[in-house]
Amino acid sequence: MLYLLLNSVRKCPGHGKAKLPAGGFYVLLVCTLLLGGCASAYRHLQPGSGSADCITQFRPQFTNTLYSTQVNVLKHHLSGLLFFKQMPDSSLRVVFANEMGFKFFDFEFTKDSGFVKHYMLPKMDKKAVVKTLRNDFELVLMRASLSQARVLQDSGYRYVAIPTAKGNNYYITDAACTRLERIEKSSKRKPVVKVWMRHYVQNVPDTILIQHQHFKFNISLQRVQK
Repeated sequence: MLYLLLNSVRKCPGHGKAKLPAGGFYVLLVCTLLLGGCASAYRHLQPGSGSADCITQFRPQFTNTLYSTQVNVLKHHLSGLLFFKQMPDSSLRVVFANEMGFKFFDFEFTKDSGFVKHYMLPKMDKKAVVKTLRNDFELVLMRASLSQARVLQDSGYRYVAIPTAKGNNYYITDAACTRLERIEKSSKRKPVVKVWMRHYVQNVPDTILIQHQHFKFNISLQRVQK
């Protein structure tokens, strides 16, 4: 669009000055806004100090943990109980079922960062859905390697950035790394998923919220005390 606009600039007869075509100012304004929109939401971050290892204190220590769960996917709503269970081989099972015991999915996250789909409700059993759920829970589990992590900062927060195939995972804390503000999975320019984990009790968050930024796919979990 900008190329076409520049090529459509004509000179005023007899003056040699460039003149925008009719409505050109507005087209140029739109182009400017579009170009500005391409800037990264993380461009303000500066190199920070300290170790990336500080975020490990926020890694949930699930053993046998139950959550009341609401899932909204496009026009579909699911509610039930989600169960995190630590297995003897150090893998973690994540099972979501309704109150009557009807299972929606059953996943396993292995000790070596592997993933096994044991069950998925047939009408939800799409590659993209399974991949999305896997990625979401991997953000919550915080098991990603810190070997390539960078510490960044802005005026109020500390960012531990872990590179991914399409962007970064950002673990955002207060400046002193004493409180986890949120987790963001980003593209090259902007967040695509945000995760909040609040009110830790014995290293387990009471509340977890997962929100996708560009389509309706939200998961909210509230811990159930047994």
